[in-house]
Amino acid sequence: MNDSIYISLGMPRHGWLPVTFRYQDFQLDFDASDVLNNPVEELYNAAFRLGNNDSRLVVWWLEPVAYLFEFEDRAGVVTLKIFEKEDWHRETSKKKLLQSITGTREILKPIRIALKEFLALKHKETDWRYDFDGK
Repeated sequence: MNDSIYISLGMPRHGWLPVTFRYQDFQLDFDASDVLNNPVEELYNAAFRLGNNDSRLVVWWLEPVAYLFEFEDRAGVVTLKIFEKEDWHRETSKKKLLQSITGTREILKPIRIALKEFLALKHKETDWRYDFDGK
């Protein structure tokens, strides 16, 4: 059993970004859409700009389902809660907690590595419309 997070952001194609997330026995494999938001930039802001007593949200939209990664830092203790929402556009759609991970800011390190690897990839604008360089 591995206690560290593993995340991989694959090569986007036609507006869909393959994502793999693992933590211990928990695993998500999905393709996130680039239609509503830029989840890569949201993840970057969570991994690199999460401040003390701060929170950040990453929305991975799957049309209509969404995975929500909620990051929170409370006095250096970081919690990542992963939720599934059946329909991102329907307010009455409930969030289901899939996983909660708590640790030091070190839990952000694998996410930072995955982001740096993704930002080094070269892709066409037709495959992923967001041009984000991590600044």
